[in-house]
Amino acid sequence: FLLNKTIDILLYVDRIDTYRVDNLDKMVIRAITDSFGKEIWKKALIVLTHGQSSPPDGIFYDEFFSIRSEALVEVVQDGARLKKYDTVASTIPFVLVENSGKCNKNVDDEKVLPNGIAWIPNLVKTIIEVAMNGCKSISVDKKLIEGPNPNDRGKSYIPLILAFQYFFVIKPIQRSIKRDIAKDNKRSFAARNAKSKF
Repeated sequence: FLLNKTIDILLYVDRIDTYRVDNLDKMVIRAITDSFGKEIWKKALIVLTHGQSSPPDGIFYDEFFSIRSEALVEVVQDGARLKKYDTVASTIPFVLVENSGKCNKNVDDEKVLPNGIAWIPNLVKTIIEVAMNGCKSISVDKKLIEGPNPNDRGKSYIPLILAFQYFFVIKPIQRSIKRDIAKDNKRSFAARNAKSKF
């Protein structure tokens, strides 16, 4: 259903209260990168759910958010196979969301996170910023979905391989066969001559 569509933003959604990243995260990021290219991460926004979650004991909420964000930046950097000096992963914005009924509300009846931010307006604002960040949107065409044609790989080498086979395999075999026939004919001729003499 993405064929001939344009991707203006990628929302990568994960939980803030997941304390470690695993290979599944890397595999998902690698699959996204393989499907849409590294450029997709310039149009990405990481959304962390369960924003109302309490941080572990002894850690402030902002520090908790920062630790989780840094871990995900490393996973994107690794999973998307970005170079160490490539700043794409470190510039991906993060947004916290919380849709629980337990979420506190402000005077405007907006759900707010423990850091006081109304998360819906913040999410919308960040989506608009990423969509309008000046980076090119990703156009989804047939080649992007199907990938490169494996039959096109190495086609230019076929004439070289055929020439190699002809001059270094077929020709030597033909010469060898002709030598064997000539030797066999000489032996047969010599044997016939020997019989005719007797």
